Amino acid sequence: MKQFFAVMAAAMITLSASAQLPDGSIAPDFTATDIDGVEHNLYDLLDEGYQVILDFSATWCGPCWSYHEAGTLEDLYEMYGPDGTNEIRVFYIESDDTTTDADLNGTGGNTQGDWVTGTTYPIIDNASDIFDSYSNTYYPTIYTVCPSRILSESGQASIAGHTEVFQSNACAAASLPNDAALVGYTGETVACGDSPITLSVNLMNQGLDNLTSCTITAYDGATAVGSTDWSGSLETYAIEDVVVTTTALDGSTDFDFTITSSDDNAANNSAASGMVNVSEQTTNNIRFTLLTDAYPGEISWGVYDENGNAVEEVNGYGDVGAEFIYDMNLPFGCYVFRIADSFGDGLHASWYNGTGPDGSFSLDAMDGNNVDQNLITYASPDEYVSIEFPFEVTSVSSVDEASLMETVAMFPNPTQGFTNVQFSSAKAGRATLEVLNLIGERVISQDFGTLPAGEHRLALDLGSVKAGIYLVNLNAGGETSTLRVTKH
Repeated sequence: MKQFFAVMAAAMITLSASAQLPDGSIAPDFTATDIDGVEHNLYDLLDEGYQVILDFSATWCGPCWSYHEAGTLEDLYEMYGPDGTNEIRVFYIESDDTTTDADLNGTGGNTQGDWVTGTTYPIIDNASDIFDSYSNTYYPTIYTVCPSRILSESGQASIAGHTEVFQSNACAAASLPNDAALVGYTGETVACGDSPITLSVNLMNQGLDNLTSCTITAYDGATAVGSTDWSGSLETYAIEDVVVTTTALDGSTDFDFTITSSDDNAANNSAASGMVNVSEQTTNNIRFTLLTDAYPGEISWGVYDENGNAVEEVNGYGDVGAEFIYDMNLPFGCYVFRIADSFGDGLHASWYNGTGPDGSFSLDAMDGNNVDQNLITYASPDEYVSIEFPFEVTSVSSVDEASLMETVAMFPNPTQGFTNVQFSSAKAGRATLEVLNLIGERVISQDFGTLPAGEHRLALDLGSVKAGIYLVNLNAGGETSTLRVTKH
């Protein structure tokens, strides 16, 4: 088992890199029984007004043991737990289910020591499911969860550092009658093409009375771009996803959101912002080049169209230090490139084993065999769990040897009438199209004249034919391709 500690360097990739839950996220609820047989529910404790510290750890983890031996959480629990001021609850959550009870008690073969003796707060064992629900990627991960369910990663802080977090005004239990709060952006994060994007936020009631109405406004800098008058009924700490507005972008934009109606606490009325990125525009011939590291079975990647369909997808490799090249010829449209490492260290194998080999990858737009535009380049020591990169194919590279059969696409399919035939022709020539029923009768014939080389999109009207399955023969630039279309 690769053992992943929190001493890794932060990823420096300037695109969407996924990791564990960021500060400001809503903590997932859980119910678990500790090693003494006592059941605990997170939200029940939060509803009672306690701040809860979660120490996700593993018996073999060196940094975890060092922090445990320092006694910080034990001292904190003594001062502010049930026998102190009774403000907090603390849990040690052993999150590697392959470890044993003997490891927990310091007598097994996969442990740093005795974790039980002297620990006065509850210990929850075999809790990998809770670890995963928080999207954690390393040990130790230590969160402080406020009564509002909002978490922050307090980490291996001192007693004073932890105290500053859980005693802050932002972490206090609900105390005011009317207190609407914004607790996170939930809208679209990528704009592709000219389509408007939806801006939405999570609205939480942090007041004691039911929240029934408020006004939320979205801003681009100081300019209001839209607002909504929300109404409903939210109990204390209940959340609703609220669409604020839709808008079109001419560039990547950082939006801010504010509750512009009055309530009893203005401090949490502007606690949401969201960056919406505009997709990189590129040409149609895309090449993905991958050099695997020492753990190729952890690698997965794919390119997906705007409907989430995989254009190319690979899950796991068997060859260490091997190069793989994939060429894709993509129709006009929006796509997402996604690569993931199931362990969380990207292609940086030497971080763990000291020797590597490390891996790398690049995503490029090609002009023939030459790189026309580099979209992404990755090389260790950056680590990642997953990376997403959106892009939009808006043009055809000047040298495109792909055949008509490789480039032709029809959408929507099935259709109730109109559909589009999109293709790329390698050279200029006459373009014709005919539609045949399944017994070979020609029901539609169209002649589009001479078209230049490049990308084309032709409209086909099937409104005059009966429902059923038809064959569409396209001839362009001296090549022919046949597609099947369904008319509803």
